[in-house]
Amino acid sequence: MKEDLQRLTDRVLQVEIDLGKVPKGGQQTDYTVPIITGLSTLGAAIFGAMALLVGQYWTGKREERRALQAGEREERRAVLTAERAMELARHEAIFEQTQKILDYRLKQMELFYAPMFALLNQSESLYQKMLDQLAEDEPERYKRLAERDAEGNTLLVLASYGVWKGFRLLDQLPAVKANPKALPLVVGILEIGDRMTKIISENAGLASKDIIELLGEYMAHYAILSSIHKSPETKPYEPGWHKRGYYPRDLNEKIKQGYREVNDFLDGYAEASKRMLEALPILEAKRNR
Repeated sequence: MKEDLQRLTDRVLQVEIDLGKVPKGGQQTDYTVPIITGLSTLGAAIFGAMALLVGQYWTGKREERRALQAGEREERRAVLTAERAMELARHEAIFEQTQKILDYRLKQMELFYAPMFALLNQSESLYQKMLDQLAEDEPERYKRLAERDAEGNTLLVLASYGVWKGFRLLDQLPAVKANPKALPLVVGILEIGDRMTKIISENAGLASKDIIELLGEYMAHYAILSSIHKSPETKPYEPGWHKRGYYPRDLNEKIKQGYREVNDFLDGYAEASKRMLEALPILEAKRNR
């Protein structure tokens, strides 16, 4: 544009130089009128050309701004698209990981904690019923306690040396086999123990690490108890005679804790999923505004 304006200016200067050649004193020649007319036409042409050039200049500027704005919009759109893709990938990764955790927790509940929790409660009920039966049938040998003592006993047995000691089925089973009312309860406890050992053997990997050792102790206890039950012995062992193999009393509470923990997780997951589903229509409405 600057070059066009320069060329027009040069043309005007040349015309002025040519006009300086007209004779002085206002004398007109045959060329005076055409020259004046030409100057008017030239001036109009110059003005029109300048207006056209200015218009083209501003039109170019406007198109340049539009192109720049369009480029910025495309850049913002690309950035937003990339951010949305990253956010979607992040949500997918979180969902996948959460799904794996949920699947694991469901397996823990279905294959280990729920059946173990139910069977232990059933076994405990049979065990307490057996203790009641022994105390009722042989009060001179067994004494029922209203509450657990410091060692967790609810039944005491009179040792051969005349001291009341805590009752452990592993020690007293040979004598308990002679009680026709208590023995069926023992059989029920052993049947439950058989089912529990199968669950432990197949699904111990789903248990929390703090009870693995207790599960091993229980399986050893069940094996020894089953062996004594099958033996013909009828004379009980002295209380505390066995160095190992007693029932791990902490197992019940540990299984209960694990069951509640997994159940709380599943309840929390279900509640979070419910809130998310309820929020979907609101999010969709906001997105469509």
